[in-house]
Amino acid sequence: MKVLVRHIAWIASVALVSCSASDPVDPTPQPPQQLMPISIVGDLHSERQETRAGERGLEEVLTGEKKFKLFGYKNDAFEAPNYTSYQVVMPNFDVCWIANSAYTTNSNTNDWEYVGQGNTPEQRAEQTIKYWDFGAKAYRFFGYAMGNATASPATSPAAVSVPGGFPTGTSTTANAVTFSTTVNASSDATIAAAPYFSQLWFSTGNPSDYPDRQFGQPVQLKFLKPFARVRFLFTFVNDLTFGREKLSHIRFYPTKPATGTAPTIATAGTVSVTYPLQGTETTEMWTTSNTTGINAFTIDYYETPSPMPAGHPVDGQSTTWPNSPQKWYTVLPNTAQGSYTLEVAVVSDEVKTAIVPAEYMQWKPGFQYTYKFKITETGGITMDIIQVAINDWTNRQSSQHTVYNW
Repeated sequence: MKVLVRHIAWIASVALVSCSASDPVDPTPQPPQQLMPISIVGDLHSERQETRAGERGLEEVLTGEKKFKLFGYKNDAFEAPNYTSYQVVMPNFDVCWIANSAYTTNSNTNDWEYVGQGNTPEQRAEQTIKYWDFGAKAYRFFGYAMGNATASPATSPAAVSVPGGFPTGTSTTANAVTFSTTVNASSDATIAAAPYFSQLWFSTGNPSDYPDRQFGQPVQLKFLKPFARVRFLFTFVNDLTFGREKLSHIRFYPTKPATGTAPTIATAGTVSVTYPLQGTETTEMWTTSNTTGINAFTIDYYETPSPMPAGHPVDGQSTTWPNSPQKWYTVLPNTAQGSYTLEVAVVSDEVKTAIVPAEYMQWKPGFQYTYKFKITETGGITMDIIQVAINDWTNRQSSQHTVYNW
C-alpha cells in the first residue's frame, strides 16, 4: 500500500529559528504586477503526485519548532545539458510554519513563510521577499529539517560544503552542496530523531519537461528520512498441506563474495546527501559511510495465526512462532550492494537456498522493499522469487500494510 508523506530537512551549522505569528512578516509593499513572488511549501515525499488536500504536511510530523532550512539557486548560463554557473537566491533561509497565515503576505500560499523569519534581527532583515526570474535557465531548491531529536547532537546534519558561503555569495567554481549526519535505525526513538532531507527541486520552467514544477508556481519541497524499510515473506502453493509453521533456519543475508568477508546490512552510520548546483546532474545523490549493522534478516513478515499453533519448530531454536509478526527492518540506503541469499528449511532440517540478484537489492531512502518467496513441492522443496515490491513508505499513517498476491 502506498501512502503519501511530506518531509523537510534542517542543516546543522545554523541556529534554530523562532517560528511564531508575532515574527515580522513581509515588510515589503505589494509588488508591481510584472513581479511574481517565490513561495515555498514543505511536503513529505511521495512517489505519486497528489493534491495537497490529500497529503500530510511537514508541520504535522515535527514535534518541536515547525521550521526548515531552505537553499535556493538559479542557473544563469549553460551549454546544454551542462549548466555552467549559478547565483545564490536563498542562502540558508529559515522557513517557518505559521498557522492560518496563508495569503496574508505576498510570499505565503500554504502557511509557510520565509520573509522576515530568523532568530536574530540581522537574519530577519536579510530574509527579504524573492521574485521569479523568468529569464533564468533553471532553478534549484532544497532544504532540511530537524527530526524529533532529543538525544545526541550528532543527529544534526553538518554542512560539509556550502558554495557561496553564508549568508550571501556567488560562486562559479564549486558545484554542489553536501550535508552529512549520523543516524541510527536501531529503535523508533533513534529513527524519529533523524533529520529530514528534501529531494532536489529542479526545473527549467519548461511545461513539457516539468509540468508540476513551473516558474511562478509554489515550490513544493518533498522531504524524507534517510532510511529505507525492508521485509521478506513466504507464500505457499495451494496444494501444500502445511504452511508457515513448518519453516525453520530462516536467514536472508548479503551473499559472501568469492574473496573477503560478507558485508553487513547497514543500520547505523553516516549518511550524506549531495545537491548539484551546476553541471549535468539534476537530482540529489546519497552515500553512506562508517556503517555498522547486522549480519542477516532472520525474521520474515507474517500475520499472527489465530489460534496460535503450539509445538512447531520455526526458527531452528525455539518451538514457537517468533515474537515479531509483521516484521519490517529499517536500514540505511544502499544502492551499491551485491546479491542476497535466502536460507530456509521446510518440514525437515535440510536447508534450501535462493539467490536474489544484486539489481533487486538497491535501496533508496524513503522507500520500502518487499521480497516474496514461494514454497512449492515438485519432488522436493524449491523457492521461487515472485517479485520485488517497491513502495513509498514515508507518509504511512498506520502500521497496516497490504501483502500483495502476485
